[in-house]
Amino acid sequence: MKNKTTGDIPVNRKLLIRQYYRRLYPSIINMPGDANKMFIRKAFCFLAASLENESDETFTNTVSHSCSVAVTLSKEMEMPVSCVLASLLQDCVKNDQQIAEAGRLFAPDIAGLITQINRIAGLHTERISIQAENFIQLVLAITNDIRVILIRLADRLVLMRNIDKYPVDEQRKISMETINLYIPLAHRLGLYKIKAELEELSMRHAYPEIYRSIANKIEQSKESQSKYIAEFIRPIEKELQKSQLKYYIKSRTKSIPSIWNKMKTQNIEFEQVYDFFAIRIITDSEPPTEKHDCWEVYSIVTNIYKPNASRMRDWISSPKSSGYESLHATVAGPGNKWVEVQIRSKRMDEDAEKGQAAHWKYKSDAHSENEADLRLRNIRSILENFTLIDNDPETETQIQPFEKHVYIFTPQGDLKKLHTGATLLDFAFEVHTDVGHHCTGGKVNKTFVPLKHVLKTGDQVEVITAKNQHPTKDWLNIATSSKALSKIKRHLKEEEFQQANIGRDILSRKLNQLKVSNIDEAIHKLVTHFKASNSLDLFHDIATERIDIQKIKDVLFTAAKPEEPKITEKPPEKKIKKPVASHSQALVIINNETPMSDVRLARCCHPVLGDEIFGFVTVSEGIKIHRKDCTNAHEMHTRYLYRVVDARWTDNAELSNFLATIKVTGNDRVGILSSITSVLSDELNANTRSINIESRNGKFEGLITINVSGKNHLEMIIARLMKVKDVNRVSRIN
Repeated sequence: MKNKTTGDIPVNRKLLIRQYYRRLYPSIINMPGDANKMFIRKAFCFLAASLENESDETFTNTVSHSCSVAVTLSKEMEMPVSCVLASLLQDCVKNDQQIAEAGRLFAPDIAGLITQINRIAGLHTERISIQAENFIQLVLAITNDIRVILIRLADRLVLMRNIDKYPVDEQRKISMETINLYIPLAHRLGLYKIKAELEELSMRHAYPEIYRSIANKIEQSKESQSKYIAEFIRPIEKELQKSQLKYYIKSRTKSIPSIWNKMKTQNIEFEQVYDFFAIRIITDSEPPTEKHDCWEVYSIVTNIYKPNASRMRDWISSPKSSGYESLHATVAGPGNKWVEVQIRSKRMDEDAEKGQAAHWKYKSDAHSENEADLRLRNIRSILENFTLIDNDPETETQIQPFEKHVYIFTPQGDLKKLHTGATLLDFAFEVHTDVGHHCTGGKVNKTFVPLKHVLKTGDQVEVITAKNQHPTKDWLNIATSSKALSKIKRHLKEEEFQQANIGRDILSRKLNQLKVSNIDEAIHKLVTHFKASNSLDLFHDIATERIDIQKIKDVLFTAAKPEEPKITEKPPEKKIKKPVASHSQALVIINNETPMSDVRLARCCHPVLGDEIFGFVTVSEGIKIHRKDCTNAHEMHTRYLYRVVDARWTDNAELSNFLATIKVTGNDRVGILSSITSVLSDELNANTRSINIESRNGKFEGLITINVSGKNHLEMIIARLMKVKDVNRVSRIN
């Protein structure tokens, strides 16, 4: 993008630029350093040049908005030059190329500010009204720079000041968004003036009938209220003059939003609001005597008018955490009408007017501060110690990040709060248990991702489900939230009971067929023989065919011969290994045709005989065979369906060995590795290709790669390893 001078700009546009430059100029002359002033002029030129191809209307609207935000930041909020520059450029710098150009012409710090401003501006706010608290936390999670939030607040203030330009429906939408997001932010930052103005403008357009009704009633009672205030103040002034204190008195009617809020919370009519105006007595005192002088004024007021003890607030002896200092007393004035009196020094009043005091927070019923409050207190301390000189933006403006949670959007705009490190599977269970049970994958920011994808703050996530999808043990290695893990475990346990019931029925029919009379004794013998932990495991193994039901007769018959002599154990015979076929041989049939040799097993999911499989035609490596539950399966079927082919195992695949990797975790102890390897080699005769076990804090985790003849063999190995002492979990991994 070229950086043109104002000489290249049409006259009407040049006049508009100069108009706003003159509005900003009084603040510019107070900025330290000639370089800052040069950057401001350059930013005006950059803004004008970037809009050279836009219509006059677009040019006027964009320049008017950007420059008004800059003026608000500089004159009303006294923000540094970096904020002014970023506000001037935010509406004309959108893509990466423009951001890079801004960083080159100005500073990387400015480019970073604009990037974060754009991120917040792009948030989904459709359903903000029901989740304001989460949106506040989301904004704070997205940026670690206080300036970004202040620029967005100034931007919203300018938008609200010009809201009459929008259609009525749009006015209400913008106003509700302001009420639910930007006013709470200003509230917690202690920006009193901005918060009050946003409240007034928002209510006027969000609830116009209520606003006009209260405004009319205030106007109608204005004359009588003025007389009452004068009558109330007269005896106080008389006594204050006797005390020789330096002071002045302000009176104000409470804002319409404040009155309406009191009417709602107390469920009363306008006429029943007893304190919709307040008196402020300000002492012109030096710091050493200001507290004493305030208490002297309090004594004078309460000697004249009876105070309401329950409404007395002493924020001079113990200032609020926001720094607000003042004495508040509610007294019974003439006619026994309650009047609120605020007493403070000139210094205290200036601090409050500048927003250094959250005057409205005492009205909140909640005294505990949540995580967002604590974070905003951190922001507040940075705000109060802010400097106009951008010597070190990193140390002056950076906020300590809170990394305990991430905030994720649903496609409908709902916001979900998850812990850091949460996966797509965790999000699915957070949406709904049924969604989690049937989750096959999802889209994050419109890109397909697997179940194990880790989410980041601001992601928009769409969960994809399938009716035939159900939780597996592998999911316990993917889920990280307690909610998801508990739901998965519960489903697996229920499924295990269902399988056990099926196995119980199968065994019952077999025992009836064998005419076994003592069922309990037979089950006990079978549990002992097959080394099952209990009868439930026995039934489950029968249902899943890990125990051949046809062997039941032999087991019971052999066990029924106590007189059979023991056989002396012989040395183990040398086993004759079956010929092993390599995977380069034809193990897979593609599309019901003859077996193909140009076939490889995918390394991402390591399919074994018995797995449901499909083929995927690669660019240079022939056909890769994947499990149907492979984490990449959904993306391949969705994006490359034309390259997916049907596949099944051939008969001679039974002669092959397949690689499989299992994950073992549990409690660490001396000899645990020996116990695992002993089971694998001695009991299961499994060929272990590699084993890697790490121990930390009394727990161990290991990955074991083994040769198996198929899925049944692999499941038998997993089931047996689960029975090893101190092993808590065994699962197959991709």
